[in-house]
Amino acid sequence: MTHDDELFRQTFSSSPIGMAIVDEQGLIVEANAPFAAILGYAVHEVAGAVAESLIHPDDAGRDAELREGLASGDLPYFQLQARVLHKSGDTVWTRSTVTRIGDPGAPFRCLVQMEDVSEVRKAKDLLERRAQFDHLTGLPNRSLLLERTQHALTRHETTDATMACLFLDLDHFKLVNDSLGHHAGDRMLVALAQRIRDAVRPVDTVSRLGGDEFVVILENIAGQSAAEGLLAVVMAAIQAPITVDGHRMAPTVSAGLAMAEDGMTAETLVRNADLAMSSAKRSGRNRVATFHPGLRDSALVRLSIETELRTAIHEGELVVHYQPVVELATRETVAFEALVRWQHPHRGLLLPQDFIEICEDANLVVPLGAFVIHEACRFIAANPVFEGKVLVNVSTRQIGGADLTRVVRGALDDTGVDPSRLGLEITESGMLLATQAASSDLEALASMGVDLILDDFGTGYSALSSVLQNPVAGLKLAREFTLRLGDRSTGDRISTAIANLSDSLGMYGVIEGVETEAQYRRAREHGWALGQGYLFGHPLPPEEITFTAPGVAHLTSLRHRGATTSA
Repeated sequence: MTHDDELFRQTFSSSPIGMAIVDEQGLIVEANAPFAAILGYAVHEVAGAVAESLIHPDDAGRDAELREGLASGDLPYFQLQARVLHKSGDTVWTRSTVTRIGDPGAPFRCLVQMEDVSEVRKAKDLLERRAQFDHLTGLPNRSLLLERTQHALTRHETTDATMACLFLDLDHFKLVNDSLGHHAGDRMLVALAQRIRDAVRPVDTVSRLGGDEFVVILENIAGQSAAEGLLAVVMAAIQAPITVDGHRMAPTVSAGLAMAEDGMTAETLVRNADLAMSSAKRSGRNRVATFHPGLRDSALVRLSIETELRTAIHEGELVVHYQPVVELATRETVAFEALVRWQHPHRGLLLPQDFIEICEDANLVVPLGAFVIHEACRFIAANPVFEGKVLVNVSTRQIGGADLTRVVRGALDDTGVDPSRLGLEITESGMLLATQAASSDLEALASMGVDLILDDFGTGYSALSSVLQNPVAGLKLAREFTLRLGDRSTGDRISTAIANLSDSLGMYGVIEGVETEAQYRRAREHGWALGQGYLFGHPLPPEEITFTAPGVAHLTSLRHRGATTSA
């Protein structure tokens, strides 16, 4: 044996890398211990085995051309990754370098140096999965959804069947997170994801885009009516009662449906369904809408309004009007509600329903809300003869993260207004926010002396608990109930009960939407002390309101020329 042969033998035996010598028939002539260990065998069990038989069937024969090049001398070596079969039956991912050894005229033999790369492969697969699947539900994420949808659209170009996209958005899901916590919300999402999977066919793709949004791609359907039938099945599955952490709930969902068209991209199909879902949500939630081209035009208009609104906030196009709140016994003004308006340079005076929803969606409600609070304090400071309060509507987005306390304190300090002169109207969902920051905000405002008023009482979730759990100073009965005054039934009973409730809890109650003398008389009979509505005055700009006494406000617009809100 030559020195080189001896050195090779020592290296072969002691190497930590698996090594095997394979002859021209593909038999393993010799293997070292690490090579055999990768396969789960003893060294003597590997010797004489056909190397190809140890490779996974799906990978066997894949590199025949490379082996032929090695045998002919065209290649000095080659590398490959392949799955091999462990003695236990498991699959092992390996990386091998195959080199020809021996003299050129000697019989063909090659040296296989093999490493177990299973852990590396698992890590790679995990990263790929995380890049394509939602970590919470295990559903495909947006990236994989669009990839699968694009392939499906291509396949359907040559078939008579079509495709559809369902875009699902859970209604009021934020309330679950805010009241029960994010862990409960996550459990609810996992359960609903499974319901959606169970409701559709195996050929369909269910995806979670994040938050409370799910998308379903329906393949091989006959047309829109078939898609609507499948959507009805999915919605019924979602809306079945569910119990999370001992709390029984009945989820609802806003859904959009879009049908595939020739030449359409995956992005367009999903976006069309999203536009339809947004239309359903704007129509009152728990609804279904089907995409039509007008929705795209509407979205462009909304985008234009959003752009203009950003400019309006910074360039002073927003104004605040004030509507009186009166003492019903005397009709004297005891407060005003501050209501924002947009003095659009081309479209004239726009009311909140023309832009507030877009403002919420565009996350502009925080700077808008701060503007209204500051304007309300300036109105109080500019009218020292008036001794009442000004009430300002506050969005849930202003509470907690946006530091509403800091905004209010800054407005009061800038104007020198006493905190007791300011009231903040907050919806029940805002009162029920369970985050520490939100609770701290509400408590700090109440401690300052600012009144917290429950707005639209009776229309939201768990109204009574929102009164008992928070430092509420007053409540406003939703105008839906005012419209039913005089029905000698539910409307009258609810009005009387809530008036008595506010009085017994030491709060002041305001009945909204009083527009007729008949409603006024009923409100007084039911025990309401304060009222608001067109009967007492429309919202007006501050320059059209003057005071001659603390409770006497003169409204000097054309429609109220010479009128006052005092008795």
